[in-house]
Amino acid sequence: MDFFGIYSLPAALEVAAKIFCIIHVIRNDRSFLWILLILFFPLFGSLIYFFMEVLPDLRAGRRRGGASFKLPQTSARTIAKLRDQLEFSNTTETRTRLAQALASAKRFPEALETLNDCLQGVFKDDPPLMYERARVHFAAGHLNEALADLGRLDELRSRHALPARFLLAARCHEALGDEEMALRIYEDAVAVGSGEEARSRYALLLHKTGRTEEARRLFREIISHAKHGDRRYRRLNGEWIGIAKAHTTKA
Repeated sequence: MDFFGIYSLPAALEVAAKIFCIIHVIRNDRSFLWILLILFFPLFGSLIYFFMEVLPDLRAGRRRGGASFKLPQTSARTIAKLRDQLEFSNTTETRTRLAQALASAKRFPEALETLNDCLQGVFKDDPPLMYERARVHFAAGHLNEALADLGRLDELRSRHALPARFLLAARCHEALGDEEMALRIYEDAVAVGSGEEARSRYALLLHKTGRTEEARRLFREIISHAKHGDRRYRRLNGEWIGIAKAHTTKA
């Protein structure tokens, strides 16, 4: 059977699978070695990639009920796979990925132990590792410890993940009940371009503390950005755009 007079049906399916997998590699920041495998072994490579990378994402998406922020659910199988990789590639990058997977599975003590093992010797003040530890502390509810790591990064004058650090610090202070400090840092986060999450959280706290007109102005900014943003921008910021629309409708 010919497909539009050019490809047979099996060949067309093979091409479609190859294209789908390559797009998935690029959009999800997977290793580009996968692309070589898919191109040189089209059917075999695509099948391996689907079962190793695409299927776990689909299952995780169903458990989360769609796209979510920061720490998606991680399977025990993924963690075991990362532990195996660590035996052959005992690098800070591999340890960081393992710590992220453990944290997303809410295995916070193991995640912190993995990072602490890295934060020694020449890496004792490594900014990416320290920032990851701050994120894990926050996820675990260790707010003061998270702020201590963020403060140390400030002392080191590190620029690593600066917008995200402002946002994380503001969330720590808000969770601790220090709303005045949280508002100041949220303002800084918006100023350095932390995205619509920072603007939305800032607006929500302004609204909570009675500064409703300032909050409405920020919510209107979010909606305006959404109108001019592309599809990917709206997808990544869907939660915050929805919050802004809900609050402007109330007003």
